[in-house]
Amino acid sequence: MKQNRYMPDFMINANNVYRTKHYIVKQQVTIVVSNNNESYLISNDTYYIRTARRDFEYNCIFNKRHSIDGKRLPSSTYTRKYCN
Repeated sequence: MKQNRYMPDFMINANNVYRTKHYIVKQQVTIVVSNNNESYLISNDTYYIRTARRDFEYNCIFNKRHSIDGKRLPSSTYTRKYCN
């Protein structure tokens, strides 16, 4: 029988997750190679408003991090999307 496991919205398809004062941010990072064979990173960022529940989930997942808030992975280009 298949188990159903809950996954917080900020973890689905995330390459990196970090936290700011007001948001939990999911980064979805992609390597793109241009026609000139130059490569660069694109980050599609989703900003989730911090709530008590999201903070609890975040703390449970990342409680072993040296710096619990984490940090952003640098990229050459990024997009932002805001969620409630």
